Amino acid sequence: WSMTPGEAEQAAAAEGLTLVRSSRSSTGFEGVCAKSKGRGFNVARTLDGRTQYIGCTATAEEGALLYARKLGTEASAAAAAAAAGAAGAAAKSMTAAEAEQAAAAEGLTLVRSSRSSTGFEGVCAKSKGRGFNVARTLDGRTQYIGCTATAEEGALLYARELGTEASAAAAAAAAGAAGAAAKSMTAAEAEQAAA
Repeated sequence: WSMTPGEAEQAAAAEGLTLVRSSRSSTGFEGVCAKSKGRGFNVARTLDGRTQYIGCTATAEEGALLYARKLGTEASAAAAAAAAGAAGAAAKSMTAAEAEQAAAAEGLTLVRSSRSSTGFEGVCAKSKGRGFNVARTLDGRTQYIGCTATAEEGALLYARELGTEASAAAAAAAAGAAGAAAKSMTAAEAEQAAA
């Protein structure tokens, strides 16, 4: 037995829960992803950088209900509001100048990178030119942060994830690395410096 979309919505409302919709997910719901070969849906959430498996369901709507139950009444409402806000913000993407201004207003530093094709640390273009993925490596693991419409928005999201001090330190380290690369020695200069 599986729930229809209407039944899942009714069950959520009866329990005081909010189904968390997502424009980034192919299922339309946060934390719900289709299993391979069309055999149901996996439900999981990320907590403190780790994926927490919640369960599997026959329909995406059931998965959304399971996800909302795991979050609870207040957290599911907050997550749904945040997702709706993010969807609205994605419709109006920031310019480079707006991202710089927002970072400055929040006391953050955008971390530039000469190694990245986007020009920013942790920001990479999605395939087919459909926005940018934002991620960082922490303790050897890749931590997905989100996706944005522009590279500058991605850099702002990355800086927000790092925080004020860490974004400034990362930007300084990246600038130092770029400066060192620009000032690389010739073999003769290295021999002279060693002598």
